[in-house]
Amino acid sequence: MIQVKRYINNSKPSYEKMKKLRTIYKNREHINCLENLSNELFYEIFDYLDGCELFNAFSNLNNRFHALLNGSSLRLKIDFRCHSETIVQHRSISIISRNKDRIMSLSLSNFYLFNSSFTLFNIDSSFSHLESLVLDNMKSNELKSVLINLISLPRLFSLIIHYDDDLKQINNIYQMIFKLPMLKYNKLSFNSLDSFIPLPIATNHQFSSIKYLVIDHCCTLDELITIISYTPQLCRLTCQQVNESKKNIIKDTLNIVSSLTRISITKCYAEYDGLEMFLTNVSPQLQVLRINTFKDVSYLDANRWERIISQNLLQLDTFEFQYNELIDEDFRTTIHHELINRFNSSFWIKRKWFFKISIKTDDWDDNVIVYSIFSYRKVKDNFQTNKTNDEKLIDNIYENSTQHSIISNKHNSVASSMILNIIDLSTTDDDEPFIEMIGPILVVLPITCLNITLSGIYIATLIDFIKYLPNLDSLVILSLPMIQSKCFSVEETRIFRLLSNNNKITKVKLQEMNELAQIQFLLDLCPHEHVFDILRATRPIYKQHSFM
Repeated sequence: MIQVKRYINNSKPSYEKMKKLRTIYKNREHINCLENLSNELFYEIFDYLDGCELFNAFSNLNNRFHALLNGSSLRLKIDFRCHSETIVQHRSISIISRNKDRIMSLSLSNFYLFNSSFTLFNIDSSFSHLESLVLDNMKSNELKSVLINLISLPRLFSLIIHYDDDLKQINNIYQMIFKLPMLKYNKLSFNSLDSFIPLPIATNHQFSSIKYLVIDHCCTLDELITIISYTPQLCRLTCQQVNESKKNIIKDTLNIVSSLTRISITKCYAEYDGLEMFLTNVSPQLQVLRINTFKDVSYLDANRWERIISQNLLQLDTFEFQYNELIDEDFRTTIHHELINRFNSSFWIKRKWFFKISIKTDDWDDNVIVYSIFSYRKVKDNFQTNKTNDEKLIDNIYENSTQHSIISNKHNSVASSMILNIIDLSTTDDDEPFIEMIGPILVVLPITCLNITLSGIYIATLIDFIKYLPNLDSLVILSLPMIQSKCFSVEETRIFRLLSNNNKITKVKLQEMNELAQIQFLLDLCPHEHVFDILRATRPIYKQHSFM
């Protein structure tokens, strides 16, 4: 006999949920026939499958499976987004129309719902157990019709909408969403570089029950403030892009959302002054803040962040911050750049929030310098596992640094070290002007580890970086180009010898080696090294080992 507890969950299968699919064998009884499985285990298996696929696979096997599929305890999950119109029409008649009251999760595309002469079904009160609804590629008129009917659903907790129509209707769409009485999770997505959401500030009679809000589109900071005025029970807020306010923010319109403990903003172009007013007045009880900022260099004011956190955000436990700065002919160092090492003060280290900088290229292949604060943690929390790709950027950089560097993965080692990551470069064999522009920033930072994940960095570029890093102790390189046999010029030789004698590098790691000359070059460049690690040789010319 097999004992299994059944879990009904409308989310996608996860690793934790898979662990629940266990069977307990009594007296070491072995099951060698599908028919010997218990009904409870079949229900557990069915919970991972699309409802229509269940009926197609099992309904005609025998009376037992027919009874299982028609049992009142079975909840169905239906996804029509990736099927042809013919299949959708057939399944709507044969399955959906007969099982509306057993559907727990439903995913639909606007094309199959409304672009056909065949009317599939109306989502109304007959879907009495519908908890999760996903609507893709929705047009304005059809979406409004659906939203009106959703008010009658007694268990609709989650609503995801991908909107693809007139952006001037977003205002009305939000107002209709906020009227859904049982809604706890809402995500609204649309693509636009601008926004127009002239919502009025909510009154006492317009409040929504939403606790988890994903604004997967751009909005201005003042529009964001208006939107969350409708959600006094909000716990988690995720924004795709927050732009500069179109009008002045009036402090009296900022109401505290006492339950709001987590905020994530993938791209923040709002001015620091406005964001500070928002954070300190709307969410002083914040525990987690993840924000990726642009444009306003005052975001690099470490003292200001320290004051905001120590005086207003007393419960903040996780702080993950980025500021992205384009390095071009208009780049100028400011007082904020000159004082950037204050991010490495005891205030930050005490909270296990550590600073690093990275250099990469943006979507236009321009060089960008990214300043980051990341939270050190050994165990990821549940919220981290559900983050979007953009939200994982800081973690990915840190994980790459710790996995491919020689720095010990301990609190005190991380605290005493500052990492410069070279992720990507729009480079030539002469990058000295670019490095000279950011040189004043590099010099003031106590960078002890240079981590180069860029494949085949130019030798001249590597030397130029090391010149500006007097505290460098560890050097990690993914790969070097082939070392050419030509001799250095007299001036190049002088610079190389001077750098070789004066640098403090004691630990070197080369991820990929394809010729012995690369090893000799690094030995000559770093004569004080105590550890020299080679991860792998790409050609069968060298066995992996360490030089001590």
